[in-house]
Amino acid sequence: MHFQKTTEYAIRVMVYLAAHKPERFSTNRLHRELKIPYKYLGRLMSKLSTAGFVEASSGKTGGYQIVKELKDIYLYQIMDLVEGLDDFVRCVLGFETCSDKNPCSLHQLWTDRREDLKKLMYHTSLADLGHEMIKQY
Repeated sequence: MHFQKTTEYAIRVMVYLAAHKPERFSTNRLHRELKIPYKYLGRLMSKLSTAGFVEASSGKTGGYQIVKELKDIYLYQIMDLVEGLDDFVRCVLGFETCSDKNPCSLHQLWTDRREDLKKLMYHTSLADLGHEMIKQY
């Protein structure tokens, strides 16, 4: 499975903010440090803010920061917010008619791996990433 860019960027931003909690970051600083296109990042941060994952404040010391507890933010929630969870039911080869009754050549292999990935996304919070976040950033 390949995450869409929006999910990739959203998880990257949230992991970065979590690693630097409670510091605030401007869109410009996030853009520079995470190499996410500026306009794209602005729309993404607006979504994350509206959903209550981050708080935006204006002014000289303003910016974005995570407001929820890290243990309460799961990877699937971030994915669901920005692109939905349809990738967990889609055919890995892109066939519309792929199902248990009409499987593609990778259907069974993908179904097993997809369930593993789904469990990972549903059971991993930003707090679970812990020290891995700090090493990365």
